[in-house]
Amino acid sequence: MTDKLEQYQERLAEMTESGGLSAEAQSLMSEMMDELAELQRSNKALRRVILKSGQGSAMSTRLRDALYE
Repeated sequence: MTDKLEQYQERLAEMTESGGLSAEAQSLMSEMMDELAELQRSNKALRRVILKSGQGSAMSTRLRDALYE
C-alpha cells in the first residue's frame, strides 16, 4: 500500500504544479492523503497486534492441550 500512497502523492504534486486543481480541491486532496496515511499506519499496527495475539493464544492452546494429556 505504501507504493500506492507514494504514487498518489506524486500524482497530487504533479496536478498541483500544473495548476490542475483549485485551491479547495488541493486542500481536500491533501487532507484525504493525510487521512489515508494515518489509516495505513493504524492498519499496520492493528495487524501486528493481531499477529502477536494469535501467536500467544497458539502457545497457550498447546500448553493447555499438553496439560490435559
